[in-house]
Amino acid sequence: MFLRFLQKIVSFGVDETMEQATVNRAKRINYYYLILITMLTLSILYSYLTGISSLDLINGIVLALTLAAFIFIPVGRRSNLSSLLVLVLTTLIILNAYLFNLGVASVLVLAFYLVFPLVAVSVNGKHGIYIPIVLGLTTVVLNSIPQLETAIHLDLYNALLFFTTYALVVAVSIYVERTNRELLAKLKESRTQVENEMLEKDEFISRLSHKLRTSLSNIALINSLVHDERLSYEQQELMETLKASTNLLIKDVNNIVEIASPGMVDYKRSITSFDLSSVLEESISILKSGGSLVEDISISRLDKLKTYIIGDPGLVRSLIVNIFYGVNDYRTDTEPVQIHIKSLKESPSHVRLEFAFKVSTINGVALVDHVRSLQQGNSHSGSNLTNAFTLLLESESTLSAVTESQGASLSFFQDFTKDPTKETAPDAGTIQGTTPPGKPGIALKDAKILLVEDNAINQKIVLLSLNKLVNRIDVASNGKQALEMFGSKQYDLILMDIMMPIMDGIVATQKIREIESTGDRHVPIVAVTANALAGDRENCLAAGVDDYIAKPFTTEMLIRKMRNWLA
Repeated sequence: MFLRFLQKIVSFGVDETMEQATVNRAKRINYYYLILITMLTLSILYSYLTGISSLDLINGIVLALTLAAFIFIPVGRRSNLSSLLVLVLTTLIILNAYLFNLGVASVLVLAFYLVFPLVAVSVNGKHGIYIPIVLGLTTVVLNSIPQLETAIHLDLYNALLFFTTYALVVAVSIYVERTNRELLAKLKESRTQVENEMLEKDEFISRLSHKLRTSLSNIALINSLVHDERLSYEQQELMETLKASTNLLIKDVNNIVEIASPGMVDYKRSITSFDLSSVLEESISILKSGGSLVEDISISRLDKLKTYIIGDPGLVRSLIVNIFYGVNDYRTDTEPVQIHIKSLKESPSHVRLEFAFKVSTINGVALVDHVRSLQQGNSHSGSNLTNAFTLLLESESTLSAVTESQGASLSFFQDFTKDPTKETAPDAGTIQGTTPPGKPGIALKDAKILLVEDNAINQKIVLLSLNKLVNRIDVASNGKQALEMFGSKQYDLILMDIMMPIMDGIVATQKIREIESTGDRHVPIVAVTANALAGDRENCLAAGVDDYIAKPFTTEMLIRKMRNWLA
């Protein structure tokens, strides 16, 4: 219990999403605050027992200032100001020990002097050294005033020795700080250089992969087309050999890309396809590891989602954990914090989920006032609810709160794109095709298809692959043209390339979905693209694509996907 309390103090006002260097510095400052508060408390106790009332008053004022600075100027938001204040308060404590005889050995007080410059640069960098310099000059003046009878007075030899040593410590502190700053700058420069090199490599591999996959896809489709009975046995053998060689080459390309760029990340780091149930279980595990009990949490789901959703699972976890801790601070009985999840708005491709937290407490009004204070711009530094409120603002949502007869209820919403290729039931995680609900079935030959493809060769090969099965296929050479054709004609299915000039497939899909949002119409869009690296699939699905086919692919796969969405 004590260690957990200590950890909360050290982490007070610290946002773990900040850079690690900033987090470490903030925790160092909090450690320093903790040491100061402990020293002042002991000093007040000592002065009270010894009857030094004036010293007791001074230490009490400094302790009050220290606590106020710790609470109202959090290190997570104003680390520079907070560190300067803590150094000023330390200076007052050291001067207080120098001016008043507390029965403490002079050597110990002077030892604090010699340590202070190193501490100053560790919490405030290059600006922190000015405070130890001012302290040293002030002490030189005080040492030369004999009227201060309670102060420590050094004779000429000891004063010369001490202040020379102090000046050397200040010089060493400046050197250490400058060296650390230069080293940090070099590390940042090296990191930036490595990241740029990795980005260039990833972009090169992405372009190479796209070109190879496009060419291999054309070869694979041509192989599927060449099945004429007029071919001789030898010619059929050659075609089978060509097909087998193509398949081996496809596998080699996939292996080369995977080995050459294992660290390839999503286009948007936050976008991924995930199972909400798994994220909820992970959130409960995090809460349990922090000391919460299973009996403290009750989660009920009314959303009835049967597919994965695309969004930021880390954001969902952070919101659940922070809001739980925030409302749990107000809980006054053994009733668990109830989390209710339901759909506020749902379409075949998108869903808006509401997460409501209900807490049984007699402090419901105080909890609601806390949230309303956040809405008015008051930060409540270090509060878990402040962290959640900030995250929600960044994700274009908000935190609401209302009082109830037995306590209070807090809620927020998040928008997600459905991933129809992954179902959570009956077998979570399996990839299966799904059909948009309520859509009447259409035979493939009667369907009106829009093929969006900028490459003339690719257009020709896809048309050759489908012209015997589909009666009508229109072709658009870029996303802008596809958008115009979509607005003037009715299509049953769209085959969308992604990398195109003028307007790419991602933007075109998003604009089509915006048009559809004003009515009940929903045309299935299948991405047919050579973008097959990590994150490409999720990026397409997040834009509103219903399904995803990575090049190279076979005619059979394409036809099967089309029939599934038209059925």
